[in-house]
Amino acid sequence: MNYGKDTEYSGAGAATAEPLPLSAAQRDMVREQLGRILASHLFRNSKRFPEFLRYTVNRVLNDDTDHIKERAIGIDIFGRDRDYDTSLDPIVRVTAGEVRKRLAQYYQSPHAAGELRIEFARGSYVPEFNFPEDKPIETHVSDVQITSLAAPRKYGKTTLFAAALAIVCVVLSAFMLGLKRESALDRFWSPVSDAKSPVLLCIPGRSSAAVVSTLDQANGAPAKAPATPSTPPVMNQVSYGDSLALSRLSQILGGMGKDFQVRYTQDSTLDDLKEGPVVLIGGFSNSWTMRLGSELRYNFEHDGTVHYISDRQNPGSRVWEAPDSAAAPGPFTDYALLSRVLDATTGHVLITVAGIRHFGTQAAADCLADSSCVEAAEKLAPGDWRRANIQIVLAIPVIGERPGQPRVVAAHLW
Repeated sequence: MNYGKDTEYSGAGAATAEPLPLSAAQRDMVREQLGRILASHLFRNSKRFPEFLRYTVNRVLNDDTDHIKERAIGIDIFGRDRDYDTSLDPIVRVTAGEVRKRLAQYYQSPHAAGELRIEFARGSYVPEFNFPEDKPIETHVSDVQITSLAAPRKYGKTTLFAAALAIVCVVLSAFMLGLKRESALDRFWSPVSDAKSPVLLCIPGRSSAAVVSTLDQANGAPAKAPATPSTPPVMNQVSYGDSLALSRLSQILGGMGKDFQVRYTQDSTLDDLKEGPVVLIGGFSNSWTMRLGSELRYNFEHDGTVHYISDRQNPGSRVWEAPDSAAAPGPFTDYALLSRVLDATTGHVLITVAGIRHFGTQAAADCLADSSCVEAAEKLAPGDWRRANIQIVLAIPVIGERPGQPRVVAAHLW
């Protein structure tokens, strides 16, 4: 029977079903089951996921489901400000999705068969409690005593050795299955996952021209900036491709159990970037990408209306060039740059996810969620991908205003 089904993700104004009351015995059963789940390997090594599960379950047990809303969870669990923008900071939604996935993994294990199930319906932050059917097990003491007094079976040494060997094999097999083979993605993200500080996601919130103009003026250039690619469609002041990249990167960090925050480029100071790992989203549209990446081998350059990714070892090349939208109504190739460096200015790892146009930015974020994409770069530039500085250049076919599969065309490790 289900208990606790309630609020939708949309929160305010959503229809609410009155949860069935729980008896004192049922509440104790839920608390015991919560303890078993939190002690499992799926939750005990994380901080964020157990807090979310404990918070929501205890709210139901205390008959306080009215406060299980996205904003309240963000404030109470993750320390967000009361007026934080839930559309730009999806930490609660990402956490809920990961907790739902881990609960499903927990109940797939044979040892969880017959246990009380704590589950979250899609679109809800309120847990449901599915109690197992009552199946009392009758134990007859006399039968147990008679069995225990029966003549013991005799086993030979060979039989005992075989049994012990079988047990050892089972234990070793379970251990090997529990080991996770490190992937290319694990190696790329290791400096971020190992960092103790939260991650800052820095996303441009103004037009490309405004940001580049500000950057050029800061570098002593004339106030009028050269033409930049046409500004893509915006969604709450964020380009469509950048917003999709933000969503993808949020999912990646959420899967790691990493706390993160999102800030607009113009609202981020150098002191903010010195607090911990930083992920810069966007190329020409992100002033921090242009400033902090200007001395790297691969970086963004423009020559009049031509925008391209340059190579310091081949400065005259324009092979990684993307046309302006007005000049490319049909299929074309966008180019993107992925960088992961220990930045001397901030003192922390700095990851850049940026395209010449917003199509490349979106595809670059997808690459960082695709192990085969990063593996292709590893093959081009083998080395210590856990610690070295890395740059990857991607080519992205764009057809019908939609980016295709990114292809690694260059990689540099130092």
